[in-house]
Amino acid sequence: MKKRNFYLLFFVGFILLSFQFHQKNEVDDFDKERKLRELISKTQILELPIFLDVYQEEKSAKLIGLDKLLKMNIESMDKGNDLIAVLGILPDTSNYFTFLAYKAGDILYPTFVTFNKKGNLIDDKPILLNENFNIFEEVDLSYQTSTVNLSKTKRGLEITLLEITKGKRYREFESNTENTNLTDSLFCQQVIQTGFLDENGKVIFDDKIIEDCR
Repeated sequence: MKKRNFYLLFFVGFILLSFQFHQKNEVDDFDKERKLRELISKTQILELPIFLDVYQEEKSAKLIGLDKLLKMNIESMDKGNDLIAVLGILPDTSNYFTFLAYKAGDILYPTFVTFNKKGNLIDDKPILLNENFNIFEEVDLSYQTSTVNLSKTKRGLEITLLEITKGKRYREFESNTENTNLTDSLFCQQVIQTGFLDENGKVIFDDKIIEDCR
């Protein structure tokens, strides 16, 4: 009899915990959706095409509280995370909302932050090229530009990233010896990468193309 009562109490407790968990999830989803609607009302729908110069600060981007919705989705997110400035929402999306935002790092870099209509995070993706030179090289940069171009094509919202770097490569180290090979050569490198925003709100990038330029 005692064993039966134990199983009965365990079953009732499990049902109560499941009900409380379900209620909490409903409250969380409601809060996320409400916050998403609030953010949408504070910004604008952007028009394509869009051209961004990564090294030029975007003066029209505004702090609207996007970081708060991100923290509601990612509990372990650092509470001291840098605030995120929003330029606007990308057009022509039916199943989700994608914010074109700027996050703080060495520079303010463009990012797509995408939520479904319930305010649940789908993707949080930097939209820039970051080509690092060989760690055994020392270079003196004379020119660097990085741009983002967003346009409408057959496969959806098209992303085109371009980075051009010019300078002097003046020292190369052999990684497995103590010998140092001094050089003094000018270089110009161009990196292109395309991609698109798919129907599920995910950013899909093609392979990079790296080539010399003049």
